[in-house]
Amino acid sequence: MKHEITPEILENFRAYDMNHFKIQTLVLESEVLKHNPLCDPSRRYNPVLVPKVTGPWPVVVVLAGFSSNAPFYLNGKFNEANAVQVIDQAVARGEAPEALYIFVDALTSWGGSQFINSAATGRYEDYIMTELVPAIQGKYAVSDKPADWCVTGGSSGGYGALYLGSKHPEVFGKIGAIAPDSFFEASLLPDIYQALPLWEKYQESGLKALEELRNGRLMKNKNWHNLLNAFGMAACYAAKGTHGDFEFPVHAKTGERNPEIWQRYLEKDPVHFLPQRIGHLKKLSGIYLDVGTRDNFHLQYGVRQIVNILKKNSIDHDIVEFDGTHFDISERRLEVWKWLVSIWRN
Repeated sequence: MKHEITPEILENFRAYDMNHFKIQTLVLESEVLKHNPLCDPSRRYNPVLVPKVTGPWPVVVVLAGFSSNAPFYLNGKFNEANAVQVIDQAVARGEAPEALYIFVDALTSWGGSQFINSAATGRYEDYIMTELVPAIQGKYAVSDKPADWCVTGGSSGGYGALYLGSKHPEVFGKIGAIAPDSFFEASLLPDIYQALPLWEKYQESGLKALEELRNGRLMKNKNWHNLLNAFGMAACYAAKGTHGDFEFPVHAKTGERNPEIWQRYLEKDPVHFLPQRIGHLKKLSGIYLDVGTRDNFHLQYGVRQIVNILKKNSIDHDIVEFDGTHFDISERRLEVWKWLVSIWRN
């Protein structure tokens, strides 16, 4: 026996309903990402949660961690809510703001861009600041006040939040950073030393490392994620030329540090660049930092140094250290939403 049903056609695929938002996709054909050295797509798909309440809305720009991408946060999960469902449920409880949330598509062949410009990966800071932000402002009824714009993320996304927020306070008045990449001496150098035997095997060639990644050989190593992190961060922080190559900060045979190359890494380390941006930091209307006391990459030490920088310069901020590891980050996003609700209500 046939049952008559009326099917519904949705513009965007999804396997769940949202009570407080519509889901849309802001598609950009990026000019600044065209001809990037990795030949990664210049057409970028940025999912958007559009509030059902009337605007103008505050804006939350969500950045993903390394080897992930913020659009993945919309993927359905078995027996648990995904990131956007958590936001929708939190709004119902008054624990997340009814804001426009945009999930930035910034994945690269190396697993991440750190949301900065690099001659070895592409101009991802320019993509966000000169293309994505104006597109949001032009397409949606959003607030024009920096205090109503927050950039947030965890791990590499937390790094991007610190980097972009401290450099562009005229756009982002608030930063929410969970376990941000920082204090590279403790968080990044260990992975670089793990990758050093391969770096020597590749004859100190980032292009050879990329070839090994693309043909699948790099991923066959048991510590592949550490290796990927070492190579991916080198591509972001120490580009060599304009063809996608990069440099390691230590000698391939002896492990001795190259001061000149290492300095290029440090210039991208928050514990080094934030003291150069005190004037910008003082323009912000909110900074939230969150990190586990047992972070697997020792990022609690970087966060504590960042807190000392803020305290030294009398910059208001909120800091939470939780009893957990780097792999508890996804559960900490709700704390950022609660923080935003508390300060946007005041």
